[in-house]
Formats: sequence, C-alpha cells, structure tokens
Amino acid sequence: MSLGSRKPTVQNKVFLCIAILTAVAFAFAAAPGEKRTILTSGNKVYTVHYQLGQSTVFHLGFRPDTVICGNENYFHIEKLKDGLTVQPLSNISTNLDIKNLGTDGQWGLFFLTPAKDGHVDAFIDVRWVPESEAHEIAHVAANSKESAIDLNQKLTLGVLNLQLKREITIQSVGRTILEFSIKNNGKDLVRTSEMQVTAIKSNLPLEHQISVFEQDELKPGTTVTGRLIVTGSDLHGASFVLNYASKGAKLQLPGGKH
Repeated sequence: MSLGSRKPTVQNKVFLCIAILTAVAFAFAAAPGEKRTILTSGNKVYTVHYQLGQSTVFHLGFRPDTVICGNENYFHIEKLKDGLTVQPLSNISTNLDIKNLGTDGQWGLFFLTPAKDGHVDAFIDVRWVPESEAHEIAHVAANSKESAIDLNQKLTLGVLNLQLKREITIQSVGRTILEFSIKNNGKDLVRTSEMQVTAIKSNLPLEHQISVFEQDELKPGTTVTGRLIVTGSDLHGASFVLNYASKGAKLQLPGGKH
C-alpha cells in the first residue's frame, strides 16, 4: 500500500484535533482588544473586561503609589512609568484600587471581570475630572438637549493639520464639546500625548476642560479624531489652541475677538 492511500490512524486523528483546537484557542486569545477612555473622580467603580492570554494596560499619567487587588494571587500586576499592566492568571472577578499619593490624591476604582461577549479592554486611558463632571458626563445623553454648529476651521502647525469640525453645546449642564481631527503630514510617528489642545480666553486656559483622543499614536499620513470638553465656561470669544513641539497655533471661536 502506498503512502498516499494510508488511512489515518486513531493517533493521527487525535493529534489533528489537538492541533486544530490549539490553533483556535491561540487565535481567540490573540484577538486584539479595545481602547477605552474613562473620566473619573474616584467615586465610581468602573468595570474592566479582561481575557486570559492578554494584558490590560492602564494609562494613568503617573506611576501609581498604591495598587490594591482583591485577589492578587490570580493577577500579575506591574507598575509602569505612567500607569500599570494587569495580566490575568485565572478567570476570577475582583476589585482593583489605584491611588496616587501626590497633591491631587487621585483614586481609581475598578472591577476586573472576564469578558463574555468578546469585548476585551486592552487599553484603559484614565482621566481625572471633578466629581460633578464625571457624574454629568454619565447622564448627559439621557436627559439633555444638544445644539450643534459646524465650524470647519483649519490650521497648520508644523507637520500637523488640524480641522475644527463642530461645536456642540449642552445648555442644561453648561458643557461645550469641540470636535476636531488632526492629520500627520510628517514622516515620523506622533504620539497624541505630545500634543495639547486647550480653550483659552484673555490668554488664560479655561477651567474644567479635558481633551480626549481616539488613538494614542498618529502614524505618517493618518488622521486622529478627538474632542475638547469644556464645562462651566462660556466659549463666546474664546480661542482653540493646538500646541506641539514647543510651538502653538490657534483658531478663534465664534463670538468676536478677545
């Protein structure tokens, strides 16, 4: 009997099944996760979905002083310069508390639990805001009316081309959202952490504002979108400012000069 006509043995069938199952498991474990941005004042617990075989990165903007994990034997936690990584060792749900002992005294409260629907939190960008802002952001979509104005203003700063697309006003909570996009026309990668967008009035930054980018890196020729969220300030006559590489450029918002 030739080699091509041999029937598969039981051992070969078992080996083939194991190989297929291993490949499927590897592909599932290696599936890319999602990025989330969390605005928190430290008074609310946020659920984070993890998956075995993948680490979850928490970007905090500082190296945490204290990290408390309810079941530390089942998670490998490593502090980084500007955050930490969490590597699950078992499918167990537990709390994760993060604290910075600096002047701001920031607390981060999270609940780690296995992902059941395929939505894995691979990167968590944590931003600290006042308690009132964190509360309002969670409810704004449900009980507030919005008005929007298309701006379509553009500016260039070095290799960056910015387009200020839209101004959304939510009067019931005193919040304004400025939607923008930035394109990298250079040859090198640009990190969004190297850019700063702010709203200013009389050359002073407005209080209670935060910027959120949808990506952390801007490769050559690509575009990133973002939002600047301002609470409790009237943007009438204010300016939108982009800073990058020790340089700045600004656009005047509707409402006259200042």
